[in-house]
Amino acid sequence: MNKRFIIIDGNSLLFRAYYATAYAGVDKIMRTKSGIPTNAIFAFANMMVRILNDLNEDDHLFVAFDTGEKTFRHEEYEDYKAGRKAVPEELITQFPIAREFLDALSIPHAELVGYEADDLAGTLAHKAEKEGFKVELFTSDQDYLQLVSDNINVKLIRRGLSDVLTLDPETLYETFGYHPHQATDYKGLLGDPSDNLKGIPGIGKITAQRLLKEYGSLEAIIEASPNINGKLGENIREYADLARTSKRLATLITDIPHNLALDTYHYAGYDASLVQAFSAKYEMRQFINNLNYSTKKNTEVKVEVIKNYNEIKEKKIKDFSFYLTSSDGPYYRATPLLLYLGIGKNVYVIDFDNFKKDQSLLRLFADETITKYSYDIKRAIVILNNFNININGPLNDALILTYVYDTNISANIQSFLLSYGVSASNEEELLLPILVFNLQDVYKKGLDKLANEGLLDVYQTIEKPLTNVLAKMEIEGFPVKEDKLLEIGDEYKAILEDLTAKIYAQAGHEFNINSPQQVATVLFDELGLKMIKKRSTAIDVLTRLENKHPIIPLLIEYRKYQKIVTTYIDGFVTHIYEDGKVHSSFNQATTSTGRLSSNDPNLQNISIRNEEGRELRKAFHAGDKLVLAIDYSQIELRLLACIANVPSLIKVFNEGHDIHNETAARLFPLEDLDFARRKAKAVNFGIVYGISDFGLSEQLDITIGEGRSIIQSFFNAYPEIWTYRQNIINELQNEGYVTTLTGRKRYIPQINDPNYQTREFAKRAAMNAPIQGSAADLIKLAMIKVDAFLSENNYKTKLISQVHDELIFALEESEKHIVDDIVSIMENVFDLPLKLKAEVSIGKDWFTAS
Repeated sequence: MNKRFIIIDGNSLLFRAYYATAYAGVDKIMRTKSGIPTNAIFAFANMMVRILNDLNEDDHLFVAFDTGEKTFRHEEYEDYKAGRKAVPEELITQFPIAREFLDALSIPHAELVGYEADDLAGTLAHKAEKEGFKVELFTSDQDYLQLVSDNINVKLIRRGLSDVLTLDPETLYETFGYHPHQATDYKGLLGDPSDNLKGIPGIGKITAQRLLKEYGSLEAIIEASPNINGKLGENIREYADLARTSKRLATLITDIPHNLALDTYHYAGYDASLVQAFSAKYEMRQFINNLNYSTKKNTEVKVEVIKNYNEIKEKKIKDFSFYLTSSDGPYYRATPLLLYLGIGKNVYVIDFDNFKKDQSLLRLFADETITKYSYDIKRAIVILNNFNININGPLNDALILTYVYDTNISANIQSFLLSYGVSASNEEELLLPILVFNLQDVYKKGLDKLANEGLLDVYQTIEKPLTNVLAKMEIEGFPVKEDKLLEIGDEYKAILEDLTAKIYAQAGHEFNINSPQQVATVLFDELGLKMIKKRSTAIDVLTRLENKHPIIPLLIEYRKYQKIVTTYIDGFVTHIYEDGKVHSSFNQATTSTGRLSSNDPNLQNISIRNEEGRELRKAFHAGDKLVLAIDYSQIELRLLACIANVPSLIKVFNEGHDIHNETAARLFPLEDLDFARRKAKAVNFGIVYGISDFGLSEQLDITIGEGRSIIQSFFNAYPEIWTYRQNIINELQNEGYVTTLTGRKRYIPQINDPNYQTREFAKRAAMNAPIQGSAADLIKLAMIKVDAFLSENNYKTKLISQVHDELIFALEESEKHIVDDIVSIMENVFDLPLKLKAEVSIGKDWFTAS
């Protein structure tokens, strides 16, 4: 593989970054709390991170800047770049910050008095090419096109910062109609308004391309001008000197005296502490989560291998950190391998087989007076429980603490450490000692961050105690009848076989129904159906084509049963353990909204929108107990009414009226009530998720104009919700985050994205985040309080699962009297101006209890 030399036009990227993110005006651009503008740095950093993440070990990197002073071109042509708009003060402020950013990442950069960044970049590009490098130039400036060769590519940044066109000699000619060596001739003919270079009047792009194709160069065109008829030839002769000047000024200097060896620009990594310091100073920690480049500047920690407790130097241990490695796959029933211990300034590693036999070490973990620190401590609790090893005492989880501070944190140890300024290799034998060595310090830094952000209470009262509740829930597990699951699977596989035969009959031949490409061939090429999206066979496309051909409803049914069989039958069976239960992992630190997710298997995804999906719940039971399911009713609509402070909606809920009937009466007073209620339900829930007029039109099968009218009618009926939406968007643009009822913050950096659609997504996410985040906090608090109630009273009833707004229990039949107590706890978790409602179902399995 050829070594690459990557050169970046710093000024070009900064200007584009600034204007791509200043769409809302100067008063709305991204700033620090102290008012320093950072919108250009934010977009510039994202681009640089993408480049860094793509680097190979031998790659070289350099960023060229202008000095801002006049160059030899100004001396030769007084009006060079005259007439350019003044650079905004907010962008000027960010020029030195950009250099500070590059210094933090140890990225070489420079500028040279008397020359432009283009000249410096061109000189290095030519030198690197001669020394065997493949050169890549990132810029939005077409002056760089003259540098293109077989070994020099220009990465031309067009719209925003994400649309990058790679130009080699062939693609340059295909795109612009001239060869690299003709780029300056082209500028001479056309001029360049951005540099105030005058071309020849009457020559546009097509004419310039034609002339260059026929004559080869500006000089040859001028020489042939006496033979070019009409006004064109006359203009070429009259403005020949001006064209020559424009060409000369557009020509880059590629032989600036440069004494530094190219090895100076070899990128060897960054000091993570400098990166962290920069991100903290300018409140830009999000870019760290996307930084996946494996830095070579690793912290080194000495590890001592021990066989037993007696080899540990410290004898009076008040606290320690640890991390347990295990075999791959779901961590329930995983095979433990090594235990890393951080005690004082020392890191020890012990084989698990030695650990589980060492009574002194086991007492260390069981001692309630000793504080323990770990990363994902729930995982360790569950793994060790299978060996009857207990972890007691104050348990501090640095991962969960960090998640409260930043829900965008990347879920891997290396990125986690980097967010605290600790660099480490991604090789486990180097990474884990660094992790346990730094855990206590990292945890204390995290506590300081939470205190500064006003988030300490969210961690201490919600996330920290929830960890133990989830561990107990995972250990308890959810009983599943494998034979019932397989019976349902056999029934659905028979249906799939029947559907397959019918689909083949409609198509006239057999094909792979699971291949989107082959399905597209059948639908659009053979059956001639009109494409909605380019050859897409996604479910939303099939739904819109449902009445166009008999094969479509069959394909929709096939997809439904195929997903159930592969995901929920075959997928779940592999996760039933010898105790007849599934032991899902419930994740606290994966969703940006604060909601829990689950995997191995994913119980959150079992569809209840159709009878076939609900049927799966017949396989889930509670052994010799009953299944108790308690579900919050319309929790997000109730929270919307509270957060937006909508008196009319609060009254509807408090008086026990049907919210959908109420909205139907306000929006569709003349329509049939049942039909109007279905429409109102789509509107109510759509508004919670920031639905657009297009989205509503899709759901209700109406025009976009009708969708827009319905949404406007909704806001006329509930004006407080419109005000809430506007306030939330303003909060996001000003602060960079939105908050839940508990004070949890959701950072949504996409609000500053150059792409309009991405910003609109950010606005919709911002409208929903406080509601969904508050609902997530509410059910987490409910789990904590219900678990405490069951534990303190020694009840045999157990909390065994959580799915969105529903808690599922294995209910001891003799303890049915406690259901009212559990409901009361759940309905009074938050002090709200309206009543929460929890609905109860009890049955012999999950199906009858839902």
